[in-house]
Amino acid sequence: MKRVWKFVFLIFMALVLFGNAGAVQAQGNAKENPWKDLPPVAGLMVNQLGSDGILIELKGGSLPLPEVDALASDEITFSLSGAYLASGTWERDFALPLVGMVRAEQVENRVVFKIRVNEPMILKKIEGTPPANKYMLRFSARDYVERENVQKDLLAPVAPVASVPGDPFTKTTPITLDLRDVELRDVFRMFGEYSKMNIIADPSVPNTMVTMSLKAVPLNEALGYLMRMYDMSYAIMGKTVIIGTPDSLGKTTGKESTRQFKIAYADMKAVAGLLTGLTGVNKVVVDERLRAIYVTGRSDQFFEVEKVLQHIDHPGRQVMLQARIIEVTDSGKEELETIIDAVYSQWWFNYSSAGAGLGYVYADKPAGYNPTTGDNRAAPLAPITGGGLKNIATNSLTKMLDFGLKALITKNKGKVLADPSIITLDGQKAVIKLVENYPYISERDEAGNPTWSEKEVGPILEFTPVVGRDGMVSITLKIETGEIIGTYRGQAGEQFPQTTNRQVNTVIRVRDGEPFVVGGLYKDQEKSETHRIPILSDIPLLGELFKYKSNSRDKTEVAMIVIPYVLDIPDTTLEKIVLK
Repeated sequence: MKRVWKFVFLIFMALVLFGNAGAVQAQGNAKENPWKDLPPVAGLMVNQLGSDGILIELKGGSLPLPEVDALASDEITFSLSGAYLASGTWERDFALPLVGMVRAEQVENRVVFKIRVNEPMILKKIEGTPPANKYMLRFSARDYVERENVQKDLLAPVAPVASVPGDPFTKTTPITLDLRDVELRDVFRMFGEYSKMNIIADPSVPNTMVTMSLKAVPLNEALGYLMRMYDMSYAIMGKTVIIGTPDSLGKTTGKESTRQFKIAYADMKAVAGLLTGLTGVNKVVVDERLRAIYVTGRSDQFFEVEKVLQHIDHPGRQVMLQARIIEVTDSGKEELETIIDAVYSQWWFNYSSAGAGLGYVYADKPAGYNPTTGDNRAAPLAPITGGGLKNIATNSLTKMLDFGLKALITKNKGKVLADPSIITLDGQKAVIKLVENYPYISERDEAGNPTWSEKEVGPILEFTPVVGRDGMVSITLKIETGEIIGTYRGQAGEQFPQTTNRQVNTVIRVRDGEPFVVGGLYKDQEKSETHRIPILSDIPLLGELFKYKSNSRDKTEVAMIVIPYVLDIPDTTLEKIVLK
C-alpha cells in the first residue's frame, strides 16, 4: 500500500513540475519577440557597381532612415532604430570583389547590419524618404573618391596638391593691373614677370583681347580667375611655366597615353559620340570588328572615361512575358473573370505585403507571406537572388491560373489556345508566333502549273517593353489570332482558305509582376449541320424522312492574361588595356 501511495506522490510531483515548466515556457513565449510590433525588415541585397562602388538595397515595411554608425577600413556598420528582424540574427556571404560576409542582428529595438568590405568605403548617398518600404545606400571606395577629387582639382585648374618651387599658385604677392584690350598671351607674360618664372604660351592659347582692373589682388587668386575664365591649365618644367589647354599640355608634357576599352553591350556607333560629349576627350577611335574603343588622353581624364563607359556599356534589363491565350464561350465569361480576379488578388497581396516590390522572402515561407503579420517568424531572413522570388511568385500565379483554366476546360466552357513565354531586352521588340501554315494553290500559269502559297493562322503576339522607374513597365502590345473556317473555289476551281482574323493593338503600363488582361476579340459564328440516320437516310425519296437539320450559334471571346517580369542583369567591371 505504501508503494502505491509513493507512486501516486511521484506522479503528483511530476505534474506540478511539468505545470511550472509550462508556465515558465508560457512566460518565455510571452516575452519572446518583444519588438514584433515594430516595422519589420523584409530583406537586404548587396550589388557591386563597377570596380569601386556597392549598392545596398534594404526592404521592409515603413522602415526608419538607416543610420551609418561606422566606416572602418574593412567593415561598414549601419542600423535601423526602432525596427524588427524576425530571425534575430542572419548572415550571408555575398562573395563579391568588394563585399564578403553580411550579418544582421536584433540589438534591443535596433537592427544592426555589419558588412565586411575589402576596401575602405565612403557613403555617397541614401535614397528613400522615411518611413519607407525601400532604401538604397550607395558607397564608393575611398581611394576612388580621392582620385575623383584630385581629377576635379586638375581640371579646374587650381594649385597642384604638391606645390613645385616657383609655382605661381603658391605666391600671394599682391598685384595691381589696369588693362584694356590686351592680348591674353601678353597678360600671361606679365604674370610670369610677377612670379619671376619663364612663361611659354602653348599654341592652344587663343588670341583673345583681355580687359581687367585689379588692385592689390593676390597673385595666385588673379591667375586663377584668368585661367578658369579661358579654360586654361599649366605645367611647370624647371623654371618654366607652360600655359595652354589641358589636352594640349598633356601632349606637350608627354603625359598622354592610349587605352583600349572593350565594349560588351552598347551600340558601337553611339559610344564615341556619347563619350566625347560627356567627358570632353577628343581622341576616340572605334573598332566595330573587335568591339573595342581606343581613347587617347591624360591619366586624370581616364577616371572620368571609365566611370562614363561603365554607365554607357551596361547590360541593361530584360523583361519576361508570360501569357495565356484563352478562348472562352459566352457561358464561361463570368468564370474566367472570377479566375482573373483571384490571380490579381494573389499578386496584389504579394505586392502590398512586400512593401511595394517583390524580391525577398523568408527562407521557408511561400510567396505571399506577409512579414507585417508576424506569422511564423522563426526562419532566418533569406534574400533570394537571380530572380528566385520572382520564380516563386511566377509559379504561384501560374499554378493558380492553370488550376482555374483546367476547371473551365473540364466544363467545356473554354480552351487554352497557347501559353507562350518570351524574354526580350528593355526597349526591344519580341514576337511570338504559334501558327500553322495552310498551303493552297494561289494561281496557275498558261501551262497549268500551280503556284503554291501559304496562309498563316493562329495566335501571334508582338510586344515591346520599356522599363521605367520603380519597376513600372510600359508595353506596346499587339495580339492577333485567326483560324480557317472553310474554303471557297476560285474561277479556275482552286480551293482558297476562308479565314477569320481578330486583332488588338494597345499600350499599357503595369508594375513588375502585375497581371493584366487583354480581351475583346469576339467571334460570332452560325452553324448549320445536317444529321442523318445511317442506311435509312440513303433510301431514295424516303431517305429524306430520316434526315434533319439543326442551326446553332457560337459566340466566343479570345482573351489573354499576361504577366511581365523585370529581370536585372548583373554587371561586371569594364575591361581595359593600356597600350602606351
